[in-house]
Amino acid sequence: MPTTLGLIEAFDRHGALLARAPITRWPVTVGRALDCDLVLDDPFVAPRHLRIDRAVNEPRTVQVEVLETRNGARLQRKQHGQGERFDWPDGAPIDLGHTHITLRLADAPIADEQPLPEFPWRTVGTTAALVVLVGAAAMASSWLESRDSSQYLKSLPSVLLMLLLVLSAWSGLWAVANKMFAGRLQFWRHVRIACTVYLASEGLRLAANLAAFSFSLEALSQFASVLGVLVLAWALYAHLATVLPRRRVGLAWTVAAVVMLGVPAWLGAQWLNRMRLTNEMYMSSLFPPSLRVAPAAPVDQLLQDAEALRAKLDRRLKDDGLADEDE
Repeated sequence: MPTTLGLIEAFDRHGALLARAPITRWPVTVGRALDCDLVLDDPFVAPRHLRIDRAVNEPRTVQVEVLETRNGARLQRKQHGQGERFDWPDGAPIDLGHTHITLRLADAPIADEQPLPEFPWRTVGTTAALVVLVGAAAMASSWLESRDSSQYLKSLPSVLLMLLLVLSAWSGLWAVANKMFAGRLQFWRHVRIACTVYLASEGLRLAANLAAFSFSLEALSQFASVLGVLVLAWALYAHLATVLPRRRVGLAWTVAAVVMLGVPAWLGAQWLNRMRLTNEMYMSSLFPPSLRVAPAAPVDQLLQDAEALRAKLDRRLKDDGLADEDE
């Protein structure tokens, strides 16, 4: 019986085993041809794609030669074309088309046995805490918007139910995409991402409005929506990175490019439609006077600012009137 020198395995992009072949001699070939040692059923793999050999004088070194193929091979984010040779380090997968192959040598050390996974109490506690915090934030926002306690109590069940439905639907859609592309649902992970983003968005909006009120920085309040876009961009990246964990760098660049192009385009559209960069003309959030840090403006300065604002409004009304006549 021949001695087994190693084991070469092929996996799909979800990690499912496609093929396995014991190595009884060197070299071995990989491809779609039936005379290969490891036969792959991947249309993006050549009939004879790779030749793998182990040097006699260097028994710990495995060399790979890329044969007649147009797609080549990819090892640790480096592409190797036809005719190239490279060393194959232990434990690193090689990408061929849509297939990943791994090599395990007979004399390689075997990892210790891992314990069975226990129930993730910490993850469950984190998820429950985030959901409770989101519910509390939604209740606080509904209380601030209600006119009296009776209206608040009547609207509270519908607010919580709508929040639960939106959170479940959003996380469920991402979980379905996760199952399609990564082979696992990861529903609760997407729930944690959604809850974190909601809390971060609400906290950022509150901090921006509070800073604008305390220090008389109205721009922070007016451009709080732009900061919210950055939070949503991070949420999109977190969801996509969970669905496609092998494409994190490309996803980060894509999301960053969308933000860099989308935010200026949105600001430009606001300027064309309203002759200002934001959709808010003034700070709409008020806090207790004790939180004010900026000094109060004298009455004379207030009257001067109001007079200057009056001139701007008159000019705006005049421009709007001319526009209506043209129509």
